[in-house]
Amino acid sequence: MSIKRAANLIQPSGQTSNKRPKTSNDTRENVYGTNDISSGAQIQKLLTFSQDSSKSIQNIQSFKLFLDGLTSENNTAGIIVLKEFFNLQQPIKTEQNEEIFLSDLMQTWSFASQSNNEKLLSAVPAVLALLLKTISSYIDLTPFGLKIGKTLLLRKQQELIGRSLIANKNREFILSPILRLLRELSMYDGGSLANYVFKARSQTFKGLTRNLNLRYTGDGKEDLRKPSVRSNAVRFVLQLLKYLSVESKKEFLNQRDIISGLTRDIRYDPAFLVRDVLETLKTHVIMDVQLTRDAKSKILTPSFLGRIASLYSCDWQEDLDSSKASVVDITHEFLLTCCTSINQGALLVQSGLYPKGTEPDSRDFVDKEGGYIDLGLDSIEWLHKFDEKIPVRNVILLEFIQTLRPWSCIKQAELILSIFKSAPELIAEYFLSKKDFSFDPKLTTTWVGYSSFVFGVIQIPLPEYFGYHDKYAQLPPPSSIIIGNVLPHPLNHKVLVRSFSPSVKPLATYLVVKILCAALQKLKVILNMYEEASKSSLSSIWNESASRIMKKVTERLPAVNIIITAYRRLDKVDLIQRHAYSNLLNLYYEVLPQIISEPNSGIPSVIGESLLATNKMSLASQDDVLRVLELENMIILASSIPEVKWLSKGKGLSVSPFLIILKLSAIASLEFPMFRLKSVLASIVEETQLLQTKTNISALDCLIVNLKDTMINDVPEECFEFIDSCFIRCAGTPIKYIFMLEELVKEINKDESKEVAISLISLAFLEQWPFFVKTADNSSLHIVASFISRHLATSIKIQEDPRIIKRLIEKFTANCPVGSAAAKLIENSNKLINQIKIPNKRYDALGKIFEDSDKPHPKLKERLIAEKEAFKIETDPERDLKLLVSWNTRDIEEVIEDGHLASLIMLLSSKYLEVRKETVTNLSKIAFKLKDSNFGEKEQIWLLLSEISETAKTVIDVEPLPSVISAFASHAVNVLKDPSHFLFPKLNKFLLRGPIWRIDKIPLMHRIMDEAPSITEKSAAEKKWLLMCIYKGLRSKSDLGLYRKVLVFEKLLSSYNNYSSPEFREQVIKILFRACMIDEGSTTLITRFSTLTWLEVQQALASSPDLKSLHELLISSFDKDRIKQWSKGTIQ
Repeated sequence: MSIKRAANLIQPSGQTSNKRPKTSNDTRENVYGTNDISSGAQIQKLLTFSQDSSKSIQNIQSFKLFLDGLTSENNTAGIIVLKEFFNLQQPIKTEQNEEIFLSDLMQTWSFASQSNNEKLLSAVPAVLALLLKTISSYIDLTPFGLKIGKTLLLRKQQELIGRSLIANKNREFILSPILRLLRELSMYDGGSLANYVFKARSQTFKGLTRNLNLRYTGDGKEDLRKPSVRSNAVRFVLQLLKYLSVESKKEFLNQRDIISGLTRDIRYDPAFLVRDVLETLKTHVIMDVQLTRDAKSKILTPSFLGRIASLYSCDWQEDLDSSKASVVDITHEFLLTCCTSINQGALLVQSGLYPKGTEPDSRDFVDKEGGYIDLGLDSIEWLHKFDEKIPVRNVILLEFIQTLRPWSCIKQAELILSIFKSAPELIAEYFLSKKDFSFDPKLTTTWVGYSSFVFGVIQIPLPEYFGYHDKYAQLPPPSSIIIGNVLPHPLNHKVLVRSFSPSVKPLATYLVVKILCAALQKLKVILNMYEEASKSSLSSIWNESASRIMKKVTERLPAVNIIITAYRRLDKVDLIQRHAYSNLLNLYYEVLPQIISEPNSGIPSVIGESLLATNKMSLASQDDVLRVLELENMIILASSIPEVKWLSKGKGLSVSPFLIILKLSAIASLEFPMFRLKSVLASIVEETQLLQTKTNISALDCLIVNLKDTMINDVPEECFEFIDSCFIRCAGTPIKYIFMLEELVKEINKDESKEVAISLISLAFLEQWPFFVKTADNSSLHIVASFISRHLATSIKIQEDPRIIKRLIEKFTANCPVGSAAAKLIENSNKLINQIKIPNKRYDALGKIFEDSDKPHPKLKERLIAEKEAFKIETDPERDLKLLVSWNTRDIEEVIEDGHLASLIMLLSSKYLEVRKETVTNLSKIAFKLKDSNFGEKEQIWLLLSEISETAKTVIDVEPLPSVISAFASHAVNVLKDPSHFLFPKLNKFLLRGPIWRIDKIPLMHRIMDEAPSITEKSAAEKKWLLMCIYKGLRSKSDLGLYRKVLVFEKLLSSYNNYSSPEFREQVIKILFRACMIDEGSTTLITRFSTLTWLEVQQALASSPDLKSLHELLISSFDKDRIKQWSKGTIQ
């Protein structure tokens, strides 16, 4: 076969060819460059139909260059030329009376199809797509674009489109342009042609499923500027999802092969395409409020969700600027939206821990008189059917999460935990279905990941009322489901016992300890809920169920001696682990006391070891603080065990446990007050009567303060041994010292019939004093004499019997060496009375607040003034009346923009009935005026006013609307008037739920505090907004009661350290300040939420003036009698 050579090439022999050169067709008179086209007529001539394919391709290319010039720069002259060209085009009518616009170009396309000219078949759609893209930016050219679109959707052009769509799959140069054309057609003029494109799907969807699978096959990454066939097909589908009408979109979502093709193997797509797919599906399908949940569920199948979840594991190599979220983050947000929103995704309404098909409010237990028949727990058959399989409503979500790998991907674990929070019915069944996953404690990456996941699952809070409507059901949930939420199925007895084996790595055992702590804390909450639910008619059923749950949990847990054995194996320096173990043992006692009371539990000996380790502690280091926390747990545990002897020297101890705790309380009083230790001391003192309890000021607190002053300098061990010996003797034979007291009363001729306020320990000190004087050196004698002198002076100051104390001083002095420094110290005890500081009579804060500090802390004074002023303004009745009339003189825009509307809404919580009624009337008037105004966001604010008014009407005739509801609506005004506000989407969804709000809950509290924010980087801002509502909504005792019911303070106190934002912490402190200013607020914070203990921990971690000020306010404003009774005298 011979090969023709080019005419202009030199022959190998060096001679030129004798043939006449062939004329080239590359230069034609009617070809224009982009700078040559200066009129519409030139374009018309350029695009005139010709059967010369090469010429047509050249001309179309010239037109394309012209259009490129228009898109790349602001070419006003070019747009004028283009418009002139359009005006020259005369539509041609067909036999069917259809008008064809750009007839020459359409004829060229038809000719290309008939002649099977692939280059021309590619060029025409490509230039049409570019033409539509170009003119879409110019409003005055819109009508011409619509004419082009309508022409393209005529039957003949549809057939041309269909033929191109089914071109051979290796003809990418044909497929991509036609898909680009369909994309531009679908999105043109805000999608006005999208429905027509969908109606012509017999042609426009030809080969679409196949084309969605034609991926980029070249080397390297796919270029955004040269997308593959699949990328173009996906973009076409996405534009349809954006612009189709609701009915067409519903029908489109039924095209399973196309929707499936959209996400099939999405993990292999480039990052830019994945981002487009997820953002479009989220915005225009999942969050489309006009689409029904049933329509959305067509795509939200387990396989669809699984494909999206596969994106977690991809290695996305993308260069992101700070404004763009990563693909993984977008994937996570998408799945969270799909799986945790009732109206926007796969999540179905469920009944929490009650399985599908059960009737916990069945009337089978009601007799003819309306009473309940108690047949016992065993008579309720369905309560015992769910040990192997639990029917759930959210089958799709269950199937989906079983395909995830939470042990290897943090995001997947977070997703499952979020799903569990939204659908707690899935927790027990999920683990029942995962029986093949062993929890054998092996310190591998997989096991650690899985244990962290299990820990997170156990920490998920239980749904209110166990998920059953708005109240507790008559019957409890099945015990197998409750236990599945406390100890998931993999945590069986065998595995848990093996976890404490010596062969298991300590870190693995530590993780199991943390899991068990979380489980017992959750069980504690469950038992409290059962106790509350048992107040119904079927209390015996609830109580019996609670007992069975405790029994079954006990059977699953390791015996306490197994834990103690593992605890003893720990090194003394493993302080974090030791604290975790002690916390677990303490929870055993608190939640399951029957385990601790087992014989041979080993608890007493462990407590002795802990006391020995902390006998010489100084709290000077972080390690010492951890040791004290460990000891606190052990001592609280010991307080319930009869075998523990508090006033007896244990093996290896130089002093009794009582004195060790007393010393710790003394050195910890300022920096790390340990109230739990002090409560133990108080109970020991009350039982043994070592100290009197008749005076207003606690003798125990005074003793701690005196011991603290003594321990400022080094104290020899023999001094502590003397003090401890006195305590032991006084507790062992109290009758002996009672007789001594009676003798003293006789000596001073005091009426024996009257009770004497004197501490027996003073008499024990006196009895043992002569022996100590004989054996002690001068230094020790001086230290103990100083301690006794302060003790006696303090006794007088707190109003113990002064005549008896005076007699005691004489006897102590008489037993001192004549003229010694010790004798002078004790003799001058009376002179110390004015110098000694004693605890404040309202609160025995372990020496923190003293009686001589009556003036409030300057910081506290400032805060109190500011809070009282704000409180006064918010509740001023004259201000209320001004607000009711002042808005009438202003424009509706001014009422909204200047805050008058927000202030007016707050009057719905006024204590005056007339003000509340007038406020509702005024809000209705504003809503009416707003409806007829030109205010930009009037629809949203009108809806807000309508809903808050309807909500208020349900309650204001009887009582004020809860202040937090009014505060929420008041602050919502500023959100709704600004569509760019970070809470605008979330608040709009809330308003669409229904016309009347629930007033026994705080709107959006859980969605803001527990769920992902509407905008990822606005999490802190959302919480700040909510906390301001909570702060403004706390104005009365009833508001405080609502906050207690919906667990506001638990949420705030537990979240205080979870967010590093100083603003968040400052707002929490402000809310607590406000609570203290309400009647019984401080008492409620202490008794209901252990706020004093919380403050103790926070000040130990990082003290601040605000925390100290709050502490002072709290202890200066509680109910003395109630707190003294509640704390058993620990707090007075």
